[in-house]
Amino acid sequence: MNVEFENLNLIKQMAYDMQLLKKLLQDSSSKRWLSVKELAIYLSYSKDRIYKIKDTIFIEGIHFYKKSGKILFDRVAIDEWVISKEKTNEINQSQRQVVDNILSSI
Repeated sequence: MNVEFENLNLIKQMAYDMQLLKKLLQDSSSKRWLSVKELAIYLSYSKDRIYKIKDTIFIEGIHFYKKSGKILFDRVAIDEWVISKEKTNEINQSQRQVVDNILSSI
């Protein structure tokens, strides 16, 4: 392989960039609590879609928590939801039906 002398100075920058990317990948995969923006990036969804899913599918206390006015999503629970999306939807629907039945009986 023939490398031009003018490009040798780019090797140091490329190595630095690769280290930075490696750190970012490790941080994003090990971080448990995600903001709306971080979850949108993590799932490749828009922030609007994250809010819709939060309101219709996710369960507070399982998938997300509200802390000081901020919504924090549990990456572990979200990963489980992604893997077993159909099962979670069924559970959410049955839980919502139970809540609806209780509220209608009041």
